[in-house]
Amino acid sequence: MLTKSDIQSFLQCPRKLWLEHHRRDLISAPGTSNRRRMIDGQIVSERARDQLSGNAIWPQGHEDKLTAAQAAMAALQASPGISAVEFPMAHQELYARADALIHANGTFVLRETKASTFPLKKDKATPGDPEDHHIDDAAIQSWVMEGSGLPIAAVELNLLNNTWRYPGDGDYSGLFRQMDISAVVADRRANVPGWLAAASAVVAGDMPGAAVGPQCDKPYACSFHEFCEALEPAGPEHPIELLPDSAGKGLAKKLRAGKGYTSILEPAPEELTGAQAELYRRIQAAHRDGQSVTVPGADAILNGLPYPRYFFDFEGIDLPVPRWVGVRPYEQIPCQWSCHIERAAGQFEHAEFLDLSGGDPSLACIQRMQEVIDPADGGPILVYYATYEKGRLLELAQRHPEHSDLLQGYVARLVDLHPLVKAHYYHPDMRGSFSIKKVLPVVAPELDYGALEEIQEGTGAQVAYIEAALDSSTPPERKAEIEQRLRDYCRQDTWAMVRVAYFLTAQAAPVAP
Repeated sequence: MLTKSDIQSFLQCPRKLWLEHHRRDLISAPGTSNRRRMIDGQIVSERARDQLSGNAIWPQGHEDKLTAAQAAMAALQASPGISAVEFPMAHQELYARADALIHANGTFVLRETKASTFPLKKDKATPGDPEDHHIDDAAIQSWVMEGSGLPIAAVELNLLNNTWRYPGDGDYSGLFRQMDISAVVADRRANVPGWLAAASAVVAGDMPGAAVGPQCDKPYACSFHEFCEALEPAGPEHPIELLPDSAGKGLAKKLRAGKGYTSILEPAPEELTGAQAELYRRIQAAHRDGQSVTVPGADAILNGLPYPRYFFDFEGIDLPVPRWVGVRPYEQIPCQWSCHIERAAGQFEHAEFLDLSGGDPSLACIQRMQEVIDPADGGPILVYYATYEKGRLLELAQRHPEHSDLLQGYVARLVDLHPLVKAHYYHPDMRGSFSIKKVLPVVAPELDYGALEEIQEGTGAQVAYIEAALDSSTPPERKAEIEQRLRDYCRQDTWAMVRVAYFLTAQAAPVAP
């Protein structure tokens, strides 16, 4: 018996479905993005059940899916007028579990909860379009439900209300907002028998062919990506897709489709057009010659900055179900920062903040910043990709207006290293990216994020924060271990900025404090 998840895997990639049934030994360990998604899904599902479970049955599971579905149906029929959560159903060799069946005058509303926010158009008020894979999910469930003899009154997505802010006192009554998708699901439901037949044929046959592509990450990252990548024929050493950012990727797509170019070395320089044409041509030259390209001028900008210089980086947590008053679903709340302070040329000290108490870290974060970054000295605050730090500072100012002047002052002092690197340096090993984790191996290879234990990127830091600060079952020794690893990770981020700045000014690497 196939499951709803099987059909969803088939729709993403038939090979993914086949491998899940025949070569589960090839599944790679879940990456931090998948781990975070699973954590969020569990948190959101629990909160959705809390809002129903007082007046709903929750059928017991069983190893045999058909037995589980039959027992659940019997329990539902024995409880007329009652809703159900986590309800197993089976029809024509397809099994699905409904998040909730809401009783409605002898019929049921099929409610599917997702750890996604309610889609809104640009006006932030008019409902937007639901995600396509969510419609497929609901269509599969409703087909099984209809085939099981359960009358459907409506089908709806239960989504996080991204305009709602937590009022406190455990009041989550406004957390979810429902989107009626009955009409579009009714149209899509007719596809399910064909999907089931095709998926069954895939499972029964040989491994399907597949090319690595966008489907490997959409709607979710595939656990077999490494296996499939190893089967791919070798591509060009310098693919045209090395052109950076969305505009560069768009130009690459156009040149591949229109001219047949597969390598960034193929276009004539004048064919690399657009607002970033100069950058594209610089990247092409670096890959053609196998050498870095430096554009003069970064040293003059950086050497002109006054002291003290504050190299600063936030880490934030964005919980799907807010725990702190005034916070929206998935609103980024700074819970950690690192700051390397250069008081005079080559003279550094380090300060940091980390709150693993589980309480709202916002106010303590601001107060610690005020202690470390002198509001009156005017020293530049150097960051890498200022959009993030600026956004967090402005949000903190909105939540704590008594500190608005302080935080607005910090915003005015931000100096972004990212566009400086982009305008003045490129090395072929950066592979079309100006992320600090691509720049650092070129300018300071000894600062290896891969050598850090456990936490090597932002999502990993978020997963670690949840375990240390919000999971009451985490032992003290494990919490202490996570705390040190979070500090090590964030500290490396800001020291990496120091090394990038010194590289751009052609100075010898300073000694870390």
